[in-house]
Amino acid sequence: MHDNSYHHSYSPPYRHHPTSQTLESREIQIERKFFTAQIRENERGKFLRLTEEAQGRRNTVIIPSSGFADFANLISEILSTQAAEEQSKG
Repeated sequence: MHDNSYHHSYSPPYRHHPTSQTLESREIQIERKFFTAQIRENERGKFLRLTEEAQGRRNTVIIPSSGFADFANLISEILSTQAAEEQSKG
């Protein structure tokens, strides 16, 4: 006998995330994009949530608190390098 039922063998697209609370939040619009930076906390600890919204789409990056300093240094270094390149083109 052939079973016509369909069973999903993959995970659901949305995983259950623990409840978190926002500690700090900032928003900025650049051109047609909206960016939100939030410091949030849940039972696993603090994290930075960066969200980009554009044309009805949303992308989010999560940085755990253990990576705050490294992430800030990375952004600072890459922007400093870019600024130096722009100045040399001058």
